[in-house]
Amino acid sequence: MKIIELTETQFKNYSALHSSRNYFQTVEFAKTKPNYESLFLGFINEENSTLMAATLILIKPFGKFKIGYIPGGFLIDYENEELFRNFTTILKEELKKRKFIYLTLNNNSIYKIFAKNGELLYFDTNTIKLLDELGYTKSEKNTHKKVVLETEKTPEETYKMFNQNTKKNIKVALRRSISIYQDKSNNIDILTSLLPASSIEKIKKYLASFTTKNNKAEIYLAKLNPEQYINNYRFLLKEEELKNDKLNSIMQNINIKKSISFIRKKMLSDQLITTYNNEIIKATNIYSKYSKEILMGAIVIIKNNREIYFLEEGYNKELASFYSSHLIKWEIIKKHLESGYKIFNFGKISTINSSTANFKLGFGGRVYEYLGNYDLIINKWLYRIAKLITIIKSNSSK
Repeated sequence: MKIIELTETQFKNYSALHSSRNYFQTVEFAKTKPNYESLFLGFINEENSTLMAATLILIKPFGKFKIGYIPGGFLIDYENEELFRNFTTILKEELKKRKFIYLTLNNNSIYKIFAKNGELLYFDTNTIKLLDELGYTKSEKNTHKKVVLETEKTPEETYKMFNQNTKKNIKVALRRSISIYQDKSNNIDILTSLLPASSIEKIKKYLASFTTKNNKAEIYLAKLNPEQYINNYRFLLKEEELKNDKLNSIMQNINIKKSISFIRKKMLSDQLITTYNNEIIKATNIYSKYSKEILMGAIVIIKNNREIYFLEEGYNKELASFYSSHLIKWEIIKKHLESGYKIFNFGKISTINSSTANFKLGFGGRVYEYLGNYDLIINKWLYRIAKLITIIKSNSSK
């Protein structure tokens, strides 16, 4: 076994098929980090020239030495302990020759999985034990959590997995005549009114780099048609008023006994009429200000083989209560389920009980807790000095 340097093409071919593939461990992601040097390494079986593992390393110089960062974790089978042990041993030897002080491994391995109610569904201690035995040092106090929806179901069956509040908000967004479009030109200027300048700069790099079939960035927009919004609720109001008139006739007929269910139906109809009238007032006010389509929100996604990552999202804060965020996510999920995607990564949350977590979990996903960052120390004498200086620089830049 030995470590070899891979070309971009060799790494692309390997990373596109590996079971641990993710958009961080790609040539495209490396190109979004121009301030880092990129190094692609492979772990090869010399007997049959088979690649057993590979990794992208992003490199920062530290004087005459180097510090490396592994985004998204190694592309290796962590369950194959012998392979991982051999890889770590030989990797350390190789990186010592290349004057590395340490590597920070952003481990993408799943540590725990929780249901939306907080129930623990999966717990992996083997990988942590293996990392500890091989000298990997935890470099941050906490693991990190993301909400992920994995489904083999049809769009219709997947929709049934959403909670009642999410489904209700999607229906309201549709009634308000919000439509979802893919901006196939990937025009970054569309997003400037929705996102801060720092996010725009980041997205520019992703749109410029993630352009291949297996690794692609796309922009989706949510727009509201004010005139259609008014017409939709006028139609709903007219239909409900006809129902309500019939219910009124029955209510006024003293010869007909009124059940509790009938009275509830009448009360619900009255409530709907009030709701629809309020929506028409709201829609009219919007139409008086915006006669044409309004940009409600936008999402940038990364498509990486089998997985969709919700990368960045912005919305019109003036109309934040219109549930465009619910609808745009559902339309993206529906479209890509039909194209064969099975995993939808909604991104980080702080805790399972946070409002952000509740929103994301409404789409039927679960909470994945990842192992977080570990350091692989190559030069123990310089490690503490390098870490201290890195921390000082990080704090001073805040």
